[in-house]
Amino acid sequence: MARAKKPKIHEIPLAEIKRPKAIIRMDIDPDYIKELAQSISEMGLLQPILLSIDGDGYEIVAGDCRYLAHKELGLSKITALVKQMKPEEIGLARATENIARTDLTPIEEAATYKNLMDEYGFTLEKVAEKMGKAPATIKRRMDLIRMPPSLQKAVHKRQISMTVAEELWAIRDQTSLEYYLMFAIENGATREVARQWAKDWKDTVRRSTTSDVEGGQMPLSPFEPRPTYFPCDICIEPVELGKDKLIRICPLCWGQIKKAMEVQK
Repeated sequence: MARAKKPKIHEIPLAEIKRPKAIIRMDIDPDYIKELAQSISEMGLLQPILLSIDGDGYEIVAGDCRYLAHKELGLSKITALVKQMKPEEIGLARATENIARTDLTPIEEAATYKNLMDEYGFTLEKVAEKMGKAPATIKRRMDLIRMPPSLQKAVHKRQISMTVAEELWAIRDQTSLEYYLMFAIENGATREVARQWAKDWKDTVRRSTTSDVEGGQMPLSPFEPRPTYFPCDICIEPVELGKDKLIRICPLCWGQIKKAMEVQK
């Protein structure tokens, strides 16, 4: 049985290299590329990029940012491992590198799984197996892509957590959703608070529905006054704005109160 050929290290001209056909990363920070370029300028390229043979050139499998940093420096060549790879191998290699990123957002993670399904025909179960995650985890990430763009953007920019987005998703009226999302971004929100907001919205719609002559239903305008909740600083439970209590204490006393509350729990 013939052994598979090991990838060889070469100095490849940048002009012969194509960027990945599917770029999962949503935001590539120009400042990060400049910092990486500075590091490469001072210490050299510590890890070669991985290239797959593509016709008479090469396609980046792993190392797109390192490639961009070389272009930033005006270099003409880059050290690379060159390998003949099947499409599925390329997809898995890119997904593995992407998932390993420490700054990966839930939306980018979901896009990574979606790319494996759309481009390489992976099932949800196969993605879970290859990525070493539970199928339920993969499905939960994939659900993020089905959310309204405003929720996806807020999660990607880390303005709200994924759990808060999941609770707000229950608010089907777009105007109401934007209202609560704006409040969550500006004031912060826990999953419990967002869940209470969604419940209040559902209750308001249910109470306000009235039957017309033909039996239709007319929902209450989303601009009608509605309660606003925020997390309690001590128990984190939702409290309605206006029903909260204010006391003036020094930071030391505040710390002692919180510590006493934690002990009681």
